[in-house]
Amino acid sequence: MSAAAVAPPRHGRLRVDLRATLSLVGLIVKWLSLALLAPVVVALIYGDSLRPFLIPLVVGIVAGFAVERLAGRRANDVGVREAFAGVALTWLAAALIGAAPYMLDGGDISAFVDAYFEAMSGFTTTGASVMADITSHSEAILFWRSLTQWLGGMGIIVLAIAVLNQSGPGGKALLQQEAPGPEAEKLTPRLRDTAIRLWLVYVGLSVALAAALWIVGLMDPDQGMNLYNAIAHTFTTMSTGGFSPEPGSMEAFGWVAQLLVAVFMVIAGANFALWYRTVHGDLRAAPRDGEFRGYIAILVVLSALVGIALLATTEAGVLGAFGQAAFQVISLMTTTGFASQDFAVWTAFALLILFAAMFIGGCAGSTSGAIKVIRIRLALGSARRDVETAVHPEAVLPVRQNGRPVREAALQGATAFIGLYLVTFAVGAALILLITALHGFELGAFDAMVAAATTIGNVGPGVGEAGPMGSFAAYPWEAKAVMTFLMWIGRLELIPILVLATRAYWLR
Repeated sequence: MSAAAVAPPRHGRLRVDLRATLSLVGLIVKWLSLALLAPVVVALIYGDSLRPFLIPLVVGIVAGFAVERLAGRRANDVGVREAFAGVALTWLAAALIGAAPYMLDGGDISAFVDAYFEAMSGFTTTGASVMADITSHSEAILFWRSLTQWLGGMGIIVLAIAVLNQSGPGGKALLQQEAPGPEAEKLTPRLRDTAIRLWLVYVGLSVALAAALWIVGLMDPDQGMNLYNAIAHTFTTMSTGGFSPEPGSMEAFGWVAQLLVAVFMVIAGANFALWYRTVHGDLRAAPRDGEFRGYIAILVVLSALVGIALLATTEAGVLGAFGQAAFQVISLMTTTGFASQDFAVWTAFALLILFAAMFIGGCAGSTSGAIKVIRIRLALGSARRDVETAVHPEAVLPVRQNGRPVREAALQGATAFIGLYLVTFAVGAALILLITALHGFELGAFDAMVAAATTIGNVGPGVGEAGPMGSFAAYPWEAKAVMTFLMWIGRLELIPILVLATRAYWLR
C-alpha cells in the first residue's frame, strides 16, 4: 500500500470552487448591466441626462467581463456549494450596479449607504425607500428604480439559467436557492426549460397588465395612468415590489387602475407554476391547490377584519371601507407595499392586522417575500398531528399537501425556517431600536418592529415617518445598513446566508 493511501486526510482545505463562483457572478453582472440600456431610452425620450446610466453600464460590463476572464470562464462548473455563494454574491453585486445611477443622478440620494439601500430594496423587491422627495429625480431614474424590481422579481439567477444556459451540475442548486419557497417546482425535466417557461409566464402577465392599465388611462384620463406609469407600475406589481414613480403611490390613481393592480397583485402572490398550467388548459390547477386556497382564504378573512375596523372608525361607506381594506391587505400580504391611502393613520386594530399580514406572504413559487403560506400550512399541520398523536399514540397520521404525504424533512424545514425568521426579525428590530436610541432619533418600539418586518419580509413601507407616504431617509445610516442586510437575507430566505457563515461549508 502506498504512503498516499494511508496518509491522514488534510484539514483546512477550501471546499468551494471560488473561481467557478466568481465566474458565475461576473457573467451575470456583465449581462445585467445591459439592463441599463432601458433607462437610457427613457432618458432620451424625456430629455434626461444619460450620464447616470452610461457610466455604470460601461463599468458593469467591463468589470463583469474582467471577473469572468480572471476566474477562467468556469460558470458551468458551479456545484451545490458554489450555488450558495454565487446566489448571495450576485445580489450584492446587482445592488452595486443598481446604486450607481442614484448617486450620479443629482437627486436627493447622494450617500453610498442610501444609494445601496435603494438599489437593494429594488432588486430584492422590497420597496422600502430613502427618497425623501421623489419629484427631485428624473423619469429615467424612477423607471430604472421600477425595472430593478421587475428584474429581481422572478429572479436574476432564474433569468441566467433561462438565457445563459446555466444548467450544469449546479443548475438545480441555483434554482433552489433562487426560487422563493421551500422547494423549487420543475415544470419540465430540463431546468433551463423550466426557467424559460416561468419567465414567459412572468413576461406574458406583465404585458397583459401594462396593456390593461394603458387602455384604462386612454379611456378615462381621470385614472391618471399614462403609458409611462402603466409600464412602471406593471414592473412593480408583477414583482410584488411596490415602488411607484408617484409620491402618493397608488393613491394618485383612480379606482379602476387600483382594482386592476389589486387583481394582479393576487396573481403575482400565487405560484407561477399554477398560471403556467392554467394557460396550458388545466383550469383547475389553482382551485385544487391547497396552498392557493389557503392564500385566498387568509386574504378574505384579513380584508374583512380590517374592513370592519374601518367601517367602525371612519366615515367611509361599506364599499369604501372594504375596498380600501382589501387593497391594503392584498398589498402587504403579497409583500408588494403599494398604498391606496395612508394606512399608517388607521386604527390600532387595523394596523395590527396589517402587521401580521407582513409576516404571512404569498405562495411558494411566487414573487412575494416573507414566510409563505405553504410553510405556515405545514407548521400548523405538524402541530395538529402532534396534538392528535398525543391523544392517539398508536395512530400513524401523515401531514398531507394536495392529497400527498409531506416528507418529514419538509415539515421540520418549515418549522425551523419560521423559528429562524422570527428570531432574525427580533434581532433586527432590537438593533434598529438600539441604533436609533444611540443617535437620539425618536423611534417607538412598534415602529422599529415594523421597520424590521417590512425589510426582512421584502414588504416596503413602514409606519410613522417611514409610512407609505414617507421614507426611511431620516433614519441613521447604521439602521439603514441593518435594514439593507435584512432585505438581502430575507430575499434569499435566510438559509443560504446561514450556511455561508459555517466553517464546514468553506473548509474540509
